[in-house]
Amino acid sequence: MNLYAIGQVARLTGLTVATVRFYSDAGLVPPADRTTAGYRLYDEESLSRLELIRTLRDLGIDLTTITRVLSGARTVAEVAAREAEALEAQIQTLRVRQAVLRYAAARDADAVGIAQVNRLARLSHEQRRALVAGLVEEAAGGLDLDPDFADLLSRMLPDQPREPEQLQAWIELAHLVGDPDFRAGVREAFERHAADRASGADEGDQESWRRAEEAVLDLAGGALAQEVDPASPQARPIVDELVAVFARAHRRTDDAEFRTWLAERLRAGADERVARYWRLLAAINGGPAKDDPVPAARWLLAALESPRQ
Repeated sequence: MNLYAIGQVARLTGLTVATVRFYSDAGLVPPADRTTAGYRLYDEESLSRLELIRTLRDLGIDLTTITRVLSGARTVAEVAAREAEALEAQIQTLRVRQAVLRYAAARDADAVGIAQVNRLARLSHEQRRALVAGLVEEAAGGLDLDPDFADLLSRMLPDQPREPEQLQAWIELAHLVGDPDFRAGVREAFERHAADRASGADEGDQESWRRAEEAVLDLAGGALAQEVDPASPQARPIVDELVAVFARAHRRTDDAEFRTWLAERLRAGADERVARYWRLLAAINGGPAKDDPVPAARWLLAALESPRQ
């Protein structure tokens, strides 16, 4: 059996003599034998125990837990699982701090501003969802909305943000949700939707509305990309095709009254804040980001309001 003096053990393990002596005095690595002069000697098992101690210490595990591992009271796997979970919580805490600091720095926040950002960033998962649900409940309260539309809104709540980008998105979304002007705008849009539903001005459904939005992104977005002037003759057939799509979607007839009605809805709906809300929610929930419909909708609105159309 190979035996090693404490100096040799230190060289073989990369630890200092003082550290080896400390672990030995603590009973973690008892000497395998002693010389006639009383000096400690260590064997291969001692080297293995020191390697394990060093590894666990490098991973941030305390000596009390290491003692339990060496005694057989806890397994390495058990300790690793517990420490990994604790480390995940610490990492999440650091991510929140980083998101708050970045958001505050980018917006030159003052003492009140950074305190508010910090509070929003540290809300629990349930509190985050309740904050967004509160916006929907306030905006939809007392209104007769399309059931499918109301169900969709009730399910579009933020997941738990984990990555730094998701945390940044959450902070911005929380600020947006708390903006009185934004809340008033959402309420107004819901009221308009309910009024159209009650009057029969809009008898469409979610699928037909989705197709109409896709048509705007495709046709109006393409015209915008090609720099087609919305007041030009080249815009007229694009507008006619889009109006026909919307008329079918809302089960209306393409006439002057419908075009006026459509322009009013586009004007209210082409709100950058609403589009931003959906993009932020998608970022938090890890879903694919939808194309921004606002520029294309504004192009169509300008075309509809052009006296040449």
